[in-house]
Amino acid sequence: MKVPYTLYIDDECLDHKKRVEDPPKWCRYRLPFAKEKHLFKIQELELFSQQLNLKPFFIDLVEMDVKEPSNISFVIHDRQLFMYFMLKGCLLYTTRDKKPIVRTPANTLMMSYFDNGLYSVYFEKGRHIALVICLHPEWIRSITQDYQNVLYILQKFDDSNRLYELMHQRRMDRKIQRWLYKIYSYSRDNKGALDGNLRKYTSLLLEYYNDLLEDHDIAFEIKKFLEANYLEHSLNTKFIADHFNMTERTLSNVFKRRYHLTVQRYFTYLRMDKALTLMDQESMSIKDVYMNVGYTDERTFRYALEGYQKHNK
Repeated sequence: MKVPYTLYIDDECLDHKKRVEDPPKWCRYRLPFAKEKHLFKIQELELFSQQLNLKPFFIDLVEMDVKEPSNISFVIHDRQLFMYFMLKGCLLYTTRDKKPIVRTPANTLMMSYFDNGLYSVYFEKGRHIALVICLHPEWIRSITQDYQNVLYILQKFDDSNRLYELMHQRRMDRKIQRWLYKIYSYSRDNKGALDGNLRKYTSLLLEYYNDLLEDHDIAFEIKKFLEANYLEHSLNTKFIADHFNMTERTLSNVFKRRYHLTVQRYFTYLRMDKALTLMDQESMSIKDVYMNVGYTDERTFRYALEGYQKHNK
């Protein structure tokens, strides 16, 4: 497999030619089968990456020692499927214009795809550890015929025009942690045995994750509802709260705790993205576009657009 992404700090590429043999003293995990190890240092943070590229997998165990709150940008080279395990700390992923995508708390996992493009990740001061497994879609199809929830994201991967898609986050229990340990602690120096070990425990993780997805995740459901209905003129926080049988305050708290922005700001972002696309690609004027993106009067739309453009300068 090709290396799926490249990291950048302050628009400078983190040079993957600068390899190291020994991990830094603060490193908590060792990946015995890693073929490449990279240590990046700047004033705000140190980042240690241990990687293996063995089709159908690309594995990256990333540890960060952050001295000041920081951002790192990363470029996805081609559309990719990921399983993501947050072992310690918490990261916030955003689009290139800093629109939140997902917050990944400690001890959680999720499955996602990201299209090619520029993204960003924000982290607070402290230690952060993530295990990223990039999966070849054909291999997943070969083992998940009965996993309807995992097949859902495969369908989105194949057919959707969205830049990214996220499945529900789930807490990692002891069974998941035990299987992960079987992956990252494997030390036999045999390529065939390593391949078999990765396939076995990644398959178990996919099956277990598919079952975990049967549980309900209300914040994710709210997000999906907004993405499906943001063009409706009747959409407001009361309408959404009534739809989910909760108060507006509960709606706001549930969504903001997960995505770090309000419900109204999120569907306003969706509307503004759509409006700018219509004006750019179809040469629509503001007088023509506002009714097509959920607004009933031009003045309110102009105010929202000015605020959006000011925030994303």
